[in-house]
Amino acid sequence: MAAGDQGPMLQLLDAAYVQVLNGFGVFSSAQTMAQEYLEKNGGDPKRAADDLIAWQMTKAATSGFVTNIAGAAALPVALPANITSVIYIQLRMIAAVAILGGYDVHSDKVRTLIYASLLGAGAADLLKDAGIKLGERVTAAAIAGLTGLVARKMATSAAARLLAKLGLSSASNFARLVPIAGGVVAAGVDAASTKAVGAVAVKIFLASETAAQPAVS
Repeated sequence: MAAGDQGPMLQLLDAAYVQVLNGFGVFSSAQTMAQEYLEKNGGDPKRAADDLIAWQMTKAATSGFVTNIAGAAALPVALPANITSVIYIQLRMIAAVAILGGYDVHSDKVRTLIYASLLGAGAADLLKDAGIKLGERVTAAAIAGLTGLVARKMATSAAARLLAKLGLSSASNFARLVPIAGGVVAAGVDAASTKAVGAVAVKIFLASETAAQPAVS
């Protein structure tokens, strides 16, 4: 993939992430959603995360939901609603899981880990390059080791790999994606994908509860 091809995808992720943090329309922020699920599950972060992921899977698989996300058209890259909406659903879900784990989702470093989580099992290689082992909750030391430059390089790499995950060789291929009739989510970004992404988020932000509590920023 040529240098810069992942730029529009990273631009999309950054714009969607702002909406994840702030919420928009009828969709609450990741912080509010995390708190609601935590209260619903008796203050147990792991149970709350599992419940949250299950519901986001349902949303990702619901015909018509993806065509009704307000604000998708305001994002800087013209992807079909089915692609844009699932990216938003998954970003919001991962951010909520990170919040349940005690992480500061306003941190650029934590945001990078959230972007990496979008890759599902593919996040392992990206995290390994940063000295982070998938399956072990990210520690304060690991987060501290992500300098601003390293974090942004990881985010750029995550965007490039997400393009490949979507079956696109470059951002210019976005125009070739055609919305699915009725708003049904395309194969590869449906409920199964959301489940896989959620499982990785739990491994990064909630696994190994006996590990030292992270400095969330």
